[in-house]
Amino acid sequence: MRKIIGTLIVTLLLGVANESYSQEKKDTTTFGQEVKQAGKATGKAVKKAGKKTGEVGAKAAAKVKDKSLKDVKGPNGETVYIDKHQRKYYINKDARRVYLD
Repeated sequence: MRKIIGTLIVTLLLGVANESYSQEKKDTTTFGQEVKQAGKATGKAVKKAGKKTGEVGAKAAAKVKDKSLKDVKGPNGETVYIDKHQRKYYINKDARRVYLD
């Protein structure tokens, strides 16, 4: 009986201490705001990785399919390729072909 009463008293004290601690803590952000911020950060990282993957894939396809020109460089030092219609282009950071005049 003594152990039961002692256990109840300890449980009661811990419960009261826990309630008073939780009332002191003021949290201004909500769970929804935190999820939204994490979602934005994740979205930016995924978009950046997707663009890089596309750029690497487009460059690899251009190397296999088209001839690269050694003497001509793009505006930022990119490799320039020539396609089957004799048009010159380079691959930009968004994995898009930019044709040169």
